[in-house]
Order: sequence, then structure tokens, then C-alpha cells
Amino acid sequence: MLPSNVPEFDTARPPVRPRKERGPIGGIIVTVVLALALIAIIAVAVTRLSSGGPSRPTAATAPGQATVAAAQSTAAAGAPADAATQQAIQQVIQQVNDAQVQAVHSNDPSVMQATATQQFYQEQVSNNQDLVDNGVTDVKLVNIEWGPITVSGDTASATDFETWSTTFQDGTTEQSRDRNVYTLVRDNGTWKVSADDHPDQQAANQTGGPPPAP
Repeated sequence: MLPSNVPEFDTARPPVRPRKERGPIGGIIVTVVLALALIAIIAVAVTRLSSGGPSRPTAATAPGQATVAAAQSTAAAGAPADAATQQAIQQVIQQVNDAQVQAVHSNDPSVMQATATQQFYQEQVSNNQDLVDNGVTDVKLVNIEWGPITVSGDTASATDFETWSTTFQDGTTEQSRDRNVYTLVRDNGTWKVSADDHPDQQAANQTGGPPPAP
């Protein structure tokens, strides 16, 4: 487009020389060629408009997106722990349980600090106090059945089924089996428990089932 401030053309122009007449056949050929070229240009323009321009790679074909999604899924689920890591995590969970038994028996919660994060330690102290307030005088870990253990970086998840024996002030004893899902973090090369969830008990409470044993 020409800008609006372009000066007008000079009115004085050199005389136009007469053009040589072309033969009728040559004129027809030129006309046909121009018409075909015009049709081809219009067809290309219509094709591009209807297709909406060049297609972009979709989520399925875009390079790298599938790899990133797979990596995120693996990080969320974790990878199975190797034999040495699995043994170390099982040992920490066993120590956490033994420390709880000792803490209830001696009324000294400090023995639970070594294998737990600070936040989880405070939760353990509160849980033990609830047991004592409900008349529990002794607890004992009867059995552990190990489930899957996965690791993702410095975080691990371990599932087990624990059978506990609980003794009350009146001398009665109850036994319960519960699924535990532990979350552990690696602190300076040492695994520590940061959470312990009981999904089966939580599901029973939400559906109005019987209250879980202490």
C-alpha cells in the first residue's frame, strides 16, 4: 500500500509510442496462460483458508510431552525399592512401632524421636495420650505383613498390615489387624517416618461402620 503522503505524478509525460500489433493466436495463448495462473492462485488461497493454516502438533505428537507425562506419573507412584532400601525402610518402621510400645509402657514419649520427623513425633505423642486417656495400659505389636514399598527421590511409601494387642485397665485384651500406609523422608541419608495413614479405618468411619479398635 502506498502511503498517503506520496506526491502526485507529474502531469507532463513523454509521448506514448505505438505498440506493435500482436497476432491473434499469440494473444489467445497469453490470455489462456494468465487465466490458468489466476485459477491456480485462487485454488491455493481457498485451500489454505479452508484448512485453517499449517497444523500444529497435538498433545499426542508434540515432542517431549509424552516423556514428561510418563516421568510425572512415575514420580507420583514411585518405583519399587531395591533390596537394601526396602530392608532399611522396614527396619525404621519396626523401630517406630517398638518405640511406641516402649513409650506407652514407660510413659516416656522421647524414645519415639529418633525414627520420626518432628511433626510425626508430635502426632505420636498425642496418639499415645489418647490411648492412656481411654484406659490403655499396654500395647504389643503381634505381627507385621509387608506390602509394597516404593521410592521417589528422597520420599518413600510403605504399606503393611499390622496386628496389635491392646490391654486395658480392667485387664481385658483386644486384638486388631489394620492396614498402614507409611510415608517416609530421607534426612541426611537416614529414613524417617513422616506420616502413617489408616485408609481402611478412615473408610469405615466415613461409611458409618463400627469404630476401629484403639
